Amino acid sequence: MKLIKTLSLALIVLATNAYAITDASKVGANAGAMVYCYDHVASSDQRSKYQVLKLQSYEQYKDLPSNERARALLMKKAAEDGDYLGDRLDKRRCDSLRKMFHIQYN
Repeated sequence: MKLIKTLSLALIVLATNAYAITDASKVGANAGAMVYCYDHVASSDQRSKYQVLKLQSYEQYKDLPSNERARALLMKKAAEDGDYLGDRLDKRRCDSLRKMFHIQYN
């Protein structure tokens, strides 16, 4: 089922050219990455840090204009499945993003 969902998303992305990296795509990917990292990577002492960044990135996603939110949603869903702008999310990548977002959002 997950494979079908991923393939469907890929077809939508290719058909609409939504994978072109825009600011909205980055916002969506950031929000999805924090969800993925919080759920799959965060250690118990880091969970609160990821939780704060997850909320901040979601607020930024929510503030997008509706015409840009559709593109961001595709990237958000892909990142929630572990694909951050074409790169696989792992512990090292999540830690790097967490540090970068901490500086960006604070």
